[in-house]
Amino acid sequence: MKYSHGAQTVETIAGKRAVKSGAVGATTVEEIRWLVNQLTTLSGAWKASGWAYIVDITKMEPAAPEVSKELVDLHKKLTAAGCKAMAFVEGGAFMLAAQAKEHQKQSNAAIQEGHFRTEAEALAWIDTIIR
Repeated sequence: MKYSHGAQTVETIAGKRAVKSGAVGATTVEEIRWLVNQLTTLSGAWKASGWAYIVDITKMEPAAPEVSKELVDLHKKLTAAGCKAMAFVEGGAFMLAAQAKEHQKQSNAAIQEGHFRTEAEALAWIDTIIR
């Protein structure tokens, strides 16, 4: 099932211990807080065994400074919730990819991070980590 709130959407990926989200346009602090709640709720059963998170950033706008702070916190909260890998589907969104890398760096979170052109590439990478 897919859930939406403002610019954000989130859903589990059938047959995998993975959750996927995406956004269209700009997102807000409140939407990121909603997203974190959804991610931790949907992945709750996988906390002990680990899970992966796919983020589709192909249609997003760069994050405003206050949203960036929330995204740094998102990395920390997902680590605490058992997330082992984050795969960014970026297509040609190079500025957003650089921003995502900076959020991960600032968070010091113990999550493996990968950046991919397509969701298929991201899923293949996740399969090597989350078994």
